[in-house]
Amino acid sequence: MCGISGLQASVTNGTGDSDGELEGRLSESIKAMKHRGPDSEGVYVDESGSVGLAHARLAVIDLEDGQQPLHEGTIHAVVNGEFYDYPLIREDLEQKGCIFKSSVDSELVVHLYKIYGENLLEHLRGEFAFILYDEQRRSLFAARDRFGCKPLFYTISEGGLMLASEMKALLPLGWKPEWDLQSLVQMGDYNDRRTVFKGVHKLPPGHQLTSHGGRVKIMPYWDNSYPDSSVEESRPIEEMIEGVRSRLVDAVKARLRSDVPLGVYLSGGIDSAATAGITASLLKEQDPNARLTTFTLSFPARPDLDEGPIARRMGELIDADIHMITPTEEQIINNFEKSVYHSEQPVTAFHGAGKLILAEYVRNLGVKVVLTGEGADEVFGGYSYLLLDYLRAIDPAAAPLGIPLPTPSENAAILDVMQGQKPAQDHGSMRDIPSASEPVSSVVLGNLSTLRSWAALSPSPATFREEVLDSVGPTDYLLTIAEGLRPEARENIASGRWHPLHSGMYTITNTMLANLLLNIVGDRVEMAASIEGRQPFLDHQLAEYVNQLPPSVKVKPCPIPENGTSHSSKNESGSLPRKWTFTEKWILREAAKPYVTDEVYRRKKAQYNVPLSVPTSSSLSPLQRLLKTRLTEENIAKLGWLNWEYISGLLDAYIKAPECPLDGGLDKRARVLLFILSFVVLQERFQVPRVNVRRRP
Repeated sequence: MCGISGLQASVTNGTGDSDGELEGRLSESIKAMKHRGPDSEGVYVDESGSVGLAHARLAVIDLEDGQQPLHEGTIHAVVNGEFYDYPLIREDLEQKGCIFKSSVDSELVVHLYKIYGENLLEHLRGEFAFILYDEQRRSLFAARDRFGCKPLFYTISEGGLMLASEMKALLPLGWKPEWDLQSLVQMGDYNDRRTVFKGVHKLPPGHQLTSHGGRVKIMPYWDNSYPDSSVEESRPIEEMIEGVRSRLVDAVKARLRSDVPLGVYLSGGIDSAATAGITASLLKEQDPNARLTTFTLSFPARPDLDEGPIARRMGELIDADIHMITPTEEQIINNFEKSVYHSEQPVTAFHGAGKLILAEYVRNLGVKVVLTGEGADEVFGGYSYLLLDYLRAIDPAAAPLGIPLPTPSENAAILDVMQGQKPAQDHGSMRDIPSASEPVSSVVLGNLSTLRSWAALSPSPATFREEVLDSVGPTDYLLTIAEGLRPEARENIASGRWHPLHSGMYTITNTMLANLLLNIVGDRVEMAASIEGRQPFLDHQLAEYVNQLPPSVKVKPCPIPENGTSHSSKNESGSLPRKWTFTEKWILREAAKPYVTDEVYRRKKAQYNVPLSVPTSSSLSPLQRLLKTRLTEENIAKLGWLNWEYISGLLDAYIKAPECPLDGGLDKRARVLLFILSFVVLQERFQVPRVNVRRRP
């Protein structure tokens, strides 16, 4: 993985920079994200001095060659990421007359563009972002992978179009950061493609950008799609399980190509365990003495929440070289601000800080590539709130497969009971989300529980000054999320063409996964330690297959004996005719069963947290000390848009009477306070000027 940046000067700006100024700015841009590519750097500037590309390289394949920018005649490119099926694609291109200069997969981009033009994206499989300049056409072309594993930001100003892997790399190109008040209030950084900074956007996953003659056009080239909810299923379950297993094994196998040491992040869940088990099996096929290296964050001080022992038993099953990393609470707290700086967005927990510690350990051990489990919950239906959306409609594909279903009345009764309960992890409750246009939101989103649960993580409007709320208008998180989705998807959701489970999976993939998880626990913290992460579950060939499977093999219902533990439903007479249990990611469990321990196979999904100690009344905890030191009236005033009276009350209440949820999560107030602290950090690191807000006339 690498860092890339590029600039195309505005047509109205004439011939662009002179005397090597653009080259110097691009070089500084790359230095701003040196962590992404510590092994080498390169810069290209066209003859006019108006277009330039820059690259910082993390060498993992063909360590001697493969420097960038890449050149093929008048085609120039910088690439961040990995492309799979490289040998087959290269062989095809060579038969078409292409001559390769290295064995680096990034070189595919320039040759594919030469043969297929912008249709090259159809031939790419992997995690990537790239910027390509066609000197002959004077056209700039950029794209991002289908799920958004690799970041790419862009902004357009009087100086032209600027692009970079990280926003900090835009600063040397001439970008001046300002807070985007509307995005801040509407949580645009989480809910759509905005960032916290005015005028800076993420290129959406599965999209391409073309800039030609001063016109910038952004279009999708891929999207998740699901079957019509009324379609019955004709394939036997055994065929589906094998279909998942073969594609998952292939996705893992494709990601093992590396010229540097490789490992796997291993927790106590089915996702990382399946990845580790399949990886170990593939390595031993090549060499019976091969041992996979696994890395686990362990918290022995909280044995009730520590996944370390489960991960160790899984590691022992596959004869792995097991590494347990046990960070102290002080280390976790001390890495929070660093995780915010690298994530470049508000952070409300310590997942990123923990992952940063883990990545730095991995890099210090000499490993540069890791396989991870991100994406399995979104592709296979793993989150608890997706069960509520599964219950919103009967799955007609289940009966032909012999899968028993609750009756419509049982479905409704279970749904009613569940919606009246606290979520398993009550860090955000769907019941607490008002909507300024509730009827519109309900129609557009199909009343999805998934989106209400995601929106529940948004801060209270009281967090912001009244003048700010007045200047940007009413806050409706649900509508903001809906309007951030593609119109075709909204129609499939609203019409019921997609089963509600699939609608929930689509929306959470386009919000939480793309905007948060792949950032704060994915690329950004891994690359902060110069580590390349690869996500087999987000292989688009695997995802496309799983998307077409019926809902009931993802969340599988099963009636159980009266004395069992399950969700109960009452019939009209008030009796309990049947009890039901629901297994999330059922088909993944079946597909991965030969590769994991029985313990992991049967274990229900648990929310992963970085647990902290229980604060005492005798002294402040490390987190309390951090918040009290950094969240001062002076620091909040420097921002200009937050409500100090509300924040100080929240801080005082948390200091005096902190709570410690049993699941290892954070006190809700602490989550909000970390959210606010994130902006203090970003303002200091990006030198963002204070906002002077005035009420609308």
